[in-house]
Amino acid sequence: MIKRSLFVKNKIMLGLSAAVLGVAATSVHAASFDVGDFEITFDSTFSYGQSIRVEDRNFDFIGKSNHPQFNWDGYKATTGNTIYSSSQIWSQQGAYSNNGDAGNLNFDSGDTFSQLIKGTHDLAITNDNYGLFTRFMYFYDFAMEDGDFAYSNPVSGQKVDPCEDDNTKEQVCSDLRLLDAFVWADFDLNDGKNPLSIRLGQQVVNWGESTLISHGINVNPVDIDRLKAPGSEVKEAFIPVGMLWASVVLSENVNLEGFYQYQWHETRLPATGSYFSTNDFASENGYMQNVQLGFTSNPDIDLYHLTDALNSLYTDAAASLVAQGIVPTAEAVGQAAASMYMAYPTKVALKGKGNSGKSEPDDGGQYGLRLGIFSPELNDTEFGLYYINYHSRRPLISGKASNFTNAALAADLDYIRNNPITEDNITNLNAFTQAQITYPEDIKLYGLSFNTAVGETALAGEVAFRQDEPLQIDDVELLYAGMVEQLAAAGLRDDLAGLSQLSQGDDIAYVGPGEVAQGYILRDTIQAQLTATHLFGPSLGADSWAVVGEVGAVTIKDMPEYDELRLNVSGTGRSGTIEGLSGRDYNLIHQAVSNGPETNPFPTASAWGYRLIAKGEYNNLFSGVNFSPRVVFSHDVNGITPDPMFLFIEDRKSLGINLNFNYLNTWSFDFGYNTFWGGGKTNTFADRDFISFNIKYSI
Repeated sequence: MIKRSLFVKNKIMLGLSAAVLGVAATSVHAASFDVGDFEITFDSTFSYGQSIRVEDRNFDFIGKSNHPQFNWDGYKATTGNTIYSSSQIWSQQGAYSNNGDAGNLNFDSGDTFSQLIKGTHDLAITNDNYGLFTRFMYFYDFAMEDGDFAYSNPVSGQKVDPCEDDNTKEQVCSDLRLLDAFVWADFDLNDGKNPLSIRLGQQVVNWGESTLISHGINVNPVDIDRLKAPGSEVKEAFIPVGMLWASVVLSENVNLEGFYQYQWHETRLPATGSYFSTNDFASENGYMQNVQLGFTSNPDIDLYHLTDALNSLYTDAAASLVAQGIVPTAEAVGQAAASMYMAYPTKVALKGKGNSGKSEPDDGGQYGLRLGIFSPELNDTEFGLYYINYHSRRPLISGKASNFTNAALAADLDYIRNNPITEDNITNLNAFTQAQITYPEDIKLYGLSFNTAVGETALAGEVAFRQDEPLQIDDVELLYAGMVEQLAAAGLRDDLAGLSQLSQGDDIAYVGPGEVAQGYILRDTIQAQLTATHLFGPSLGADSWAVVGEVGAVTIKDMPEYDELRLNVSGTGRSGTIEGLSGRDYNLIHQAVSNGPETNPFPTASAWGYRLIAKGEYNNLFSGVNFSPRVVFSHDVNGITPDPMFLFIEDRKSLGINLNFNYLNTWSFDFGYNTFWGGGKTNTFADRDFISFNIKYSI
C-alpha cells in the first residue's frame, strides 16, 4: 500500500479556505464501480443560468463618436464625406477612444447577456497506486448565439457578434472542450520514507497562498469568460496545460515539487462584444473592429466598412473625376486613387486575423521548483520557496509601423487594383499600422510563502519577485510611433515629428517605416499579499460564519517618469503632455490631434488594495436545505497598476452578494448581485452592475 506524505499543508488553512470559497471536493453522489482491479468514479454537474445587466450605460465610457446623437449614414473618408468636424465630436460626452466600448454598447439595461446551459464531467480511473483523471465540459449560451445585440456599427450597420468568428464562438458561444487529462502514479521510495507522486498531462498546479488577489505566485492561465459566466466554478476557469509534475518528500518536514511545461496557453481575454470586454481589438475576434486612431474624431470604422471602401477605391476615384468634369484616364484614376487611399491608413490600424495578428511563444522552456518546509517549532508554520521560469500568459500589444514611402504606397495601390481586399489579406498593405499581440518569454519569478494558524485564525502570505516582467507602454504612444510619426518620416507632415515618447529615451529606439515597435518595457516587480481567515461560531442565526481578508501591494522598480515614458491603463485614450523635439512647441498640434493632453491618471510605481469575504452557513434551514449567503467586497486603495497586471485602480470598489441554497448536495440554486463604482473614468466597469442566477444538479 502506498503511504501518504507526512508533509501536510496546514489543515486549518485548507479547511477554512474551502469553507469560504465553496471549493469543496468531489460530489458525494459520484457514480462509482469496479472493473477488474480498477475503481471508476464519474461525477456529473449540469446547470442553467442567466446574467442580466441592471444599470444604464454611462456615456462617459463610450467613444464620443459612438454617441447616438451622431448619424454617420453616408460616411466615406475616401470621397471626403466625413460628415462631422473634430470639434463637433469632441464637444460631446464620452471617451477619446472607440477601442473599448463594444461590450458596453452591445447590451442595454435589462438585457440578458448570458443564458447558459452547461455540463461538466469528471472521470477517475484508479488501480492502487496509479490512475487516470479527465474532466470535460460543454456549454451553449443562448444569449450570445441569437445575435440580438443592441449595437450596430454606425458606418457599416454590422453587429459586433462574438459568434461570427470561429475562435471566439468556441470561447463564449458554444463548445465542447477537454479540461484536465492526466495520468498519475504514487511510489514509495526508501521503504516509504520518501513518497513520490507524478502526474503527466493537461493539469493545473496551484502554488502560493493567494486567495482573492491574482497575479501572485500562481501563474496558471485563466479563461475570463468562464470565470464570469453564471454558475462558474474555479475548475472551469483555470486552463489546464500539458506538463510533467512531480512531488517528493525529502524528509519528514521537507518536500520538493517541480514541473516542466511542454505546452503554453494564454489567458483568454473576454471576446470583443461580450459583456465584460473592455478592449475591442486585443481578443481573437478583435481584427473585425480594427484599431481606431482618430481620438473619436472619426466614426468607429470596422473591417466591413474598410474592406468595402478599399475594394471600391478605383471606382470611387473614377466617379470623382467624372463629377469634376475630368476624363477618367488610367493615369488620372491612378493619381486620384493614390490621394484618396491615404484617408484610411491615417484613421485606423489593423490587427491580423488568427495567427497573423499575434506572436506566440515557444511551448517549452517553462518550469518551476517549490521547496516546502514545515516547522513544528514555529507554531506549525509551512514555508514555501519558489522559482518559476514562464512565458507571459497575458497579452502585450506591439505594433508594426506604417510605411508611407513612395514604393510602399505604389505597391499597396497595385495590390488593391489587382486583388479583392478581405479579412485574410488586408494585412499585406504596407500603409496600415498593425497591432500585434505578443507574449514575452522567460519571465523569472522568485517567491516566498507561509501559512500558519494563530488560535482559530489562519494566516498566510506570499511575496513574488518577478525579474524582467513586461509592462505595456501606453497605446497612444505606440500609435503615434506607428502612424503619426511615419507621416513625418515620409516628408508628408514634418510638424508631427517627435510626438511619441518612443522617439526619445533609452527604453525604445526610434521606429522606422515598416518596423515593429516593441510595445512593452521590462521591469523588476514585487508583489506581496497577506491573508487572514477566521471561523466564527453561531451568530446572526447562522451555524457559523467564515471571514477572509486579504491585502496586496505591488511596486515596480525603476518605473519611468511621466515625461519619460507612460505606461498603459484603461481610460487614457489620449497621450499625456508631449515633450517632443527640443525647441518645438507642441501645444497647438496636440490640440489639433486629440483636443489636448489626457486628463485621466496614468499608472504609478506602487499600488495596493484589499479584498473581504464573509460567508455564512445555515444548515438545514428547511426540509434539508442548507443556506449560504456570501458577501465579497473589493477596494483598490491607492495607486494604479499598468497593463497587463489588471490589479489595482485607485478608489475602485465592487460588491458582490451571493445567496446559495443547497439541497442534499444534489440540487443548488444561486442568486447574485454585483455592483461596481469608484475609480473615475479609469474604472470601465463602473456602469456594468448585473444580477445572475443559476440552478445546478450534481450526480
